[in-house]
Amino acid sequence: MKISELTLEDVKLYCRAEGEAEEDILFAAIMDAGKQYIQSQTGMSEEEIDTKADLTLAFLMLAADMYENRTYTILTSGKTPNINPAASAIINQYCRIIL
Repeated sequence: MKISELTLEDVKLYCRAEGEAEEDILFAAIMDAGKQYIQSQTGMSEEEIDTKADLTLAFLMLAADMYENRTYTILTSGKTPNINPAASAIINQYCRIIL
């Protein structure tokens, strides 16, 4: 199956969402972001990522992570919250400031 063939319902099913229609906007954003992230990380076009079946599974994993971890900071065993690694990876790929 190709990423472009996945429907909103497919992604919601993979994420074990309860099928609430209110979340459709969230899932549309997750799907767009997941595709963009894969394209940015691989340098492939939308057509090229569709030729790699394993990227479909990676896309679904990304979607599930984005759905499960919707906050920018996450609490770990310490007292200081950490930045969500997925959010950090997305932001860092566009960083133009080199320290």
